[in-house]
Formats: sequence, structure tokens, C-alpha cells
Amino acid sequence: MRYGFGVIVGTLALAGCTYGGGDMGDPATRKFHWFSYVAGDDIKASCQPGSPDRFRLVYNGRYDQQLRLYDLDSVRHLLIAKVTKPANVSRVSGDDLLAPWRAEEAKTPLDQPAYDAMVASFAAAGMFGPPAVGRELPSHGFHWAAASCKDGQFRFTGWVYPETDLMALPFVAPVLAADGTGVALNPPCPIAFDPQYEDNLKRGLVTSFNLKVGKDGMVR
Repeated sequence: MRYGFGVIVGTLALAGCTYGGGDMGDPATRKFHWFSYVAGDDIKASCQPGSPDRFRLVYNGRYDQQLRLYDLDSVRHLLIAKVTKPANVSRVSGDDLLAPWRAEEAKTPLDQPAYDAMVASFAAAGMFGPPAVGRELPSHGFHWAAASCKDGQFRFTGWVYPETDLMALPFVAPVLAADGTGVALNPPCPIAFDPQYEDNLKRGLVTSFNLKVGKDGMVR
């Protein structure tokens, strides 16, 4: 029961489907569209001169432990947060069999100064500068990924622990302060060898993959 959902969709999820919208708090949507969502395919498709600015941040606090998803745009000034936690199968019910895998969600409106300050923190972190081409973002680790459309230009980049102090990135404090989910961030830390994880990986019970920052977007 603990790994049932992952086993059913894990292999298919690796193939990926193009994300064009939909609730990433839903485990099925998340599994089948994860790569495309992180890559910002939907943002890239609509990014052109004159289009609204859009920003997406994804924190991978080990894929099977915590994912934090943040979306913000220049039209609504609404920070949409979705945060996953390790599955609690006691939440399974006849009404919602996927409840243990659903993300906690919150929407936080930002006034103009708060919105401007958050976008400035994105810039200070290097979100709109040259991408970190070749940087790998492992699922069984800690990283931030960012996709954005700013002033009609699409960008994708990422930061990984321990190469980068993830908690010191300029956008982390304001984003977490505006995060209304109430779920504490799973902080970056060294990962000790875990024989149970390795055994589950060999048996296909957990998902493991690497993403990579490319010149023009995420490399799958």
C-alpha cells in the first residue's frame, strides 16, 4: 500500500506528458506532467513580447519526501503554493483513494510592493541571467529549479545543494514567508547511504532521475 501509487505510474511518469495547465497538487497530474511542469513548457509556449510575466519555482527536497511548487504572474499577483509530504496511507478513504499523495495548497495575494520585492529577489538570485548550463538536478537530492517569462523572454535555471547554499538564495525567505501551506521546508542536508532506499530503487518502488539545465531550457 505504501508504494502502490508510485509503482502504478512511476514508469509512465518518466516518459512525461506536456503540461498545459491542471492541478499539480493532484498526484496523477503531478506524476504524468512533472518533467514538463518543472521545465516550464506551458510558460515557454506562451512567452512572447507583450505577454504577462510568469514565474515558477520548484523546490526538490528529495523527490519522495517533499516537493514545493510556486507559481506567480504579473496579472494576478497571487502566489500559488503546493507542497507535498511523505504519503500517510491512513488518509485513504473511499471518497479519495489518492488523498495521501495530494499536496497542501495555499494562495497568497501580494500587493504591488510585495510583488515587486519578490521579483527583485528572483533577479538577485540570477533567475534572469545566464543559465547554469550543464548543472544536474538529481531527484534524490536537494535543488531549486526556476522557469520564467520576463519581458517576453523565457529562461530556465537551477541551483543544487551542496554546490549552492539553497537557503541563502535571495528569493527563499520572501517565498517561504508568503507560503500559506503551513508545511515546513525539508532543509538541505547530506544524504547518508540508505540500503532500504537502494533496494526499493532496484525493485522499481521509488522513482529516481536527473534533470539538467540547458542553454535554452531544461534537458530531460
